[in-house]
Order: sequence, then structure tokens, then C-alpha cells
Amino acid sequence: MKPFTTASLVFLVAFSSASLNACSRVKPERSLYDRLGGNPVLAAVVDETIDNVSQNPKTSRSFDGVKLPVLKESIVSQLCSLTGGGCQYEGETMENAHADAKITNAEFELMVDAMRTALDHQHVGTREKNELLKILAPMKRDIVAH
Repeated sequence: MKPFTTASLVFLVAFSSASLNACSRVKPERSLYDRLGGNPVLAAVVDETIDNVSQNPKTSRSFDGVKLPVLKESIVSQLCSLTGGGCQYEGETMENAHADAKITNAEFELMVDAMRTALDHQHVGTREKNELLKILAPMKRDIVAH
């Protein structure tokens, strides 16, 4: 094995520094909020989802007496916050909001299906859709009645 010459060592150090600088210039990945399409897409997804489940005979009972525009605005704010959009969600916890609703597993699954359909209608990519649903999945334990 040949020993490094001074010129080889200088080249290696310079190349390593250039590589590190190139790596540091890589743009950080955009937030999920941005990749989803921001507030316009979130609002469209929430509108379609809530309209669907509030009118579906299998899930509509959960929306009796609920002010749908207020609910939609709150959900958009929550999704914006959860996906890195910089919004401050000031609504109820999921546990408090659903404490007396007696949401069944079947109702919850219908809501998830409605949201998937709405995300598809907004042409949200599979990766982003899965990331969003992964963020929302733990809420099931606070929403579905035990």
C-alpha cells in the first residue's frame, strides 16, 4: 500500500470539505402541511369528509346539534398544527370532545374511509396520505367509546 503524498492528502481534505458543504446545502424537506397543499387542501378534505359523514345515515347521529362550520374550522386548525403548518389548535382534546358521543369502531372506520376518499379527490400523494393517517391513528383510543 502506497503512503499518501502531501498532494494526495490536500486533495482528500479539499474533496471532503466540498462534499460536506454540498450536503449542508441540501434543502430540508418541506413540512407535511406544505406537501399536502396547505390550508386550501386541508379545508377541502375536511369539508368533504364532514359533509359525507354528517349526511351518512350510519354516522350522522354523531353530528346532531353540532355546528358544522365551527367543527370544520377547528379540524382544519388541528390538522394544520399537526402537520407543521404553524397553526395553533385551541380546540378540545379528542377525549373531551367525544366523551359523550359513544362513537363506535364502525363509525370511526367510516370517518377514516371518508377522509381517505377526500384526500384522493384532492390528489394527495400516497406518502402524504399515509403520513397524515399515521399522525391521526392514535386519536382512535380517545374517540371510540370503550
